[in-house]
Amino acid sequence: MARLAAQPGTLLPGLLASALLALAGCQSAPRNMPAVRSYYNYDFTSAREALRGDAYLRNDEQTLLDNLRLGMAALADGDLREAERALGRSFELLSTAGLNADRTTAAVFIHEGVRIWKGEPFEQALAYHYVSALYAVMGDWENARAAAANALFRLTDFGADQTPEKLVRNAAKDDDYLDEGYTAVDTDFALGFLMQALASDLSGAAGAGRQYDAALEINGDLEPLVQTLRARDFDTLLIVDYGKGPTKIAYGRDSALVRFVEQDTHRGPLVVSIDGREAIRARPVCDVNRMARDHRWNNLEDVRRAKSLIGDALLVTGSIVASHGDRDNRLIGAGMMLAGLLSKSGAKADTRYLEFAPQLIYLVPVRLETAGDLRVMGAGDEGSRMLLPDVEPGTADNPRAIYLRLHGVDSPDPAWLTADTLIYGNDHAGVRPGDYPWILGGRDVSTPSRRALEAYQAGGHLADLTVADLRDLYRAEAIVLGSGMEGRPGVKRNPSYRHILEGGTGLFTPRPYSMGYKRVMFSPHGRYDPDSELARNAALRIRVQQDDPEQEELR
Repeated sequence: MARLAAQPGTLLPGLLASALLALAGCQSAPRNMPAVRSYYNYDFTSAREALRGDAYLRNDEQTLLDNLRLGMAALADGDLREAERALGRSFELLSTAGLNADRTTAAVFIHEGVRIWKGEPFEQALAYHYVSALYAVMGDWENARAAAANALFRLTDFGADQTPEKLVRNAAKDDDYLDEGYTAVDTDFALGFLMQALASDLSGAAGAGRQYDAALEINGDLEPLVQTLRARDFDTLLIVDYGKGPTKIAYGRDSALVRFVEQDTHRGPLVVSIDGREAIRARPVCDVNRMARDHRWNNLEDVRRAKSLIGDALLVTGSIVASHGDRDNRLIGAGMMLAGLLSKSGAKADTRYLEFAPQLIYLVPVRLETAGDLRVMGAGDEGSRMLLPDVEPGTADNPRAIYLRLHGVDSPDPAWLTADTLIYGNDHAGVRPGDYPWILGGRDVSTPSRRALEAYQAGGHLADLTVADLRDLYRAEAIVLGSGMEGRPGVKRNPSYRHILEGGTGLFTPRPYSMGYKRVMFSPHGRYDPDSELARNAALRIRVQQDDPEQEELR
């Protein structure tokens, strides 16, 4: 093929076209809005379904964010198995990223050749907190301690009264400013110190006293909470998220600057009642809005912001040079303009953020001693009331940790939040007298076991079945015993982790006292229509035995 000679006047447009293509390829990936909407509608299961494929099947710049969101949704939904898988992946990625020599976080995270969203420093600290909260709910206090310790990295302080604009101007004047112009300061993440101290104390690790002291140095108003935690004067610990955290937006020249805008502004106490009597008014331990406003917690986009201003200068200078002189000047000018456009493409702000972050986080130690009803209302918001009936406490040496996610004023308040009547028997509550499996017309969704079968038979049902026969009934209906993909014939790569009561294929019990448990077990669901002949016949025998008027329809 003959070599094509460059024609006068074609080089500059070609370079600019290439630069524009590069510019187009540098935009932030779109957010998964179906997952966000479902999450804030208390439909954590649908949020998980929207996120699971990206979190498990992709390994790209979204990996950490997708796994973190999935893990938070699974934790709220009471599926600790998936929460541990997803949050564990987030922890692994953040730990791989490491810290700078001064124990501050690095601005860029490259893993296996992929530039990965790492989040602002406050989002990273929250990620470690949720790993710690997960292990607290699981009763694994040693892992809770280790995760909380990772959240206590140092912060980069560029001085008082800093704004993004000031940081950009200084960075444009001094190439080393972003690396050397700050002072590394100790974190003010009191929540991290409290979780580390509590978990250290309960796991037998050293240092709990110093960690409690560090939390008090940050916020002296925590004194009553710290006294209760130090004395272990509680048997139940509520870890409560309230409201919608701040939204990240781009602004300024070339949309190169970012800021976080508050969504919820309620800052009242978390009111906790025990058996109908108000017991505690707890102040928030962490205000995410405040963290997002503090430049020490929000400085990872500064390189791109500086590039924007540099890009403008190159474009202006390049256009002047290209418009004057001979062919060499045009080439020089074109090169400068190309460099300017590429610089501006890098300056485009990354507006991805952790949409599931709350506005406020509470730690509330409670002494129950015996099973009791817990009522919770977030930040003085009447629409965020939740009732947890018959909570069984832990002990002073191993308290029961409960994670709750209460949304703010823009979210619905479904009836199950305050429902006081358990509708379906399950592995936690047990089989109620006279009940039998939901797939056969009853109101029990316990997984098949000898104990469950004996309870059915004590009520006069399924007398001729063995445990293996009971499992065969579920297998015939293609129902998965568990929240994952085990046991389902011909299962696809990404099965739903949805409960059979909510139209899914899983028979499992979410973590007791979780949001998912309350939603599934305290909401009314329709009658199940068996697909297999085996289940239809078993249901028919029960109805005949009960002289059910619908037996002719079943025949």
